[in-house]
Amino acid sequence: MEHFYEGIETGFELEASAPYSLNYLIFVQNIHFNNENIDKENPLFPYVDSSTWGILKEEFKKTFIEVWGEVVNKNSQNVFYDHSGVFDIDKALFQRLFENDEKGIFGYVESVKTFLAWWNGIYGRIAIEKVFDDYTTNEVYKELSASLNVNKRLRINLIYDKPLLAGYSERSWYAVLPIEDIFIPYKIPEIVPKLLKCCEVI
Repeated sequence: MEHFYEGIETGFELEASAPYSLNYLIFVQNIHFNNENIDKENPLFPYVDSSTWGILKEEFKKTFIEVWGEVVNKNSQNVFYDHSGVFDIDKALFQRLFENDEKGIFGYVESVKTFLAWWNGIYGRIAIEKVFDDYTTNEVYKELSASLNVNKRLRINLIYDKPLLAGYSERSWYAVLPIEDIFIPYKIPEIVPKLLKCCEVI
């Protein structure tokens, strides 16, 4: 499911969807942070026992930033990159976040199973994409189209939580947005300048 908006008077188009790949990375990022902050009062989602998964420790941040960058590039350059089979097709890339041994191999498989058990349910991907509903799409489109008069499409990939390690990711006519940034209507004007930067306007 994706949200798509096309203007009547201009050729500018807006598309928003929630990718498997980037949301899986956020999923693993949050598990890593929970492992590093065992006594934290407000754990991130998901809060799971990953002690047998072999997730990297010392090298996690550096590796995560590299993997995130590669996945963002692939999503921005190829609209067909992300799909339900991405964890098999690009397994070697995602597995870099785990130890290079049997424990890490097991951990990768278990992490993907755990992620998909949530993501494929109505409370996962569908719920994330519903945050960017018709009202939000229309409001963001109106704000952007006031500054754009181009026959191009801006693609937005929605992620369920903030990219705490990698920061915001912007490419030409492509953006990654945490749903928190668009959940509250009054915040919409705050994200428009970020999105315009992706449209090579400012």
